[in-house]
Amino acid sequence: MNVFIMRHGVAEDIGGKIRSDAARPLSPDGLKLVRDEARGLNRLGIHFNVILTSPLVRAKETAEVVAEVLDCKNRVHICDALSIPLSTADLMEEFKTFQDDYNVLLVGHQPDLGHLCGFFIGNNRFNLSLKKGSLCKISVDRLRPTPRGEVKWYMTSRQLKFIGLS
Repeated sequence: MNVFIMRHGVAEDIGGKIRSDAARPLSPDGLKLVRDEARGLNRLGIHFNVILTSPLVRAKETAEVVAEVLDCKNRVHICDALSIPLSTADLMEEFKTFQDDYNVLLVGHQPDLGHLCGFFIGNNRFNLSLKKGSLCKISVDRLRPTPRGEVKWYMTSRQLKFIGLS
């Protein structure tokens, strides 16, 4: 199984009509950058069997844009386990129905996603600092009793955008 971990795109600040962290949408520039990144994923031939996203607005919007560009809108599912704080136990419940050959995209928030990278490689001390819109691919050999995998690559939003615009 390949697990792709993506941090949400650049979001608006709290203020005016945006009254809470959970309600922060992607900024116009953030929305455009995520769309360009998704084009990069498409150009690389990366597609997802399922996309799990945090229920926070900026993460949902990120997941929806990626799904739209990759033509897999019906594969986006809200996953409360990816909220703040993230719950690996609840997330593993979601994984019970996934097949070994799946490509799974997880969209959420730092610093929890950085720790989640460590969780999937079986090293709880590992913490990847994911920038907004960045993506990490982890090849997971096993999920149970504890995950064991390997980080295959990490790309920033700018790298993915460059691939999409080339």
